[in-house]
Amino acid sequence: MNERIKDLAEQAYEYSNIPNSDGVFNKEKFAELIVRECAKIARDTDLEDVEGGDSAVLRAAKLQILEHFGVEE
Repeated sequence: MNERIKDLAEQAYEYSNIPNSDGVFNKEKFAELIVRECAKIARDTDLEDVEGGDSAVLRAAKLQILEHFGVEE
């Protein structure tokens, strides 16, 4: 797991005000954070060097998302 995924997972923990209590992992928040991160990458995909129409643009965004999270195709 790369550092960005670890960062998102940490952000998905919800902590109470009770001293020394463990946080509760919120799966829905974790999923939302991942989706938001992917949307940002897709939005920011540099399309100037992409030739080949819509399918090439989508593939470029997909590859950038995979690379961002350290996932092999």
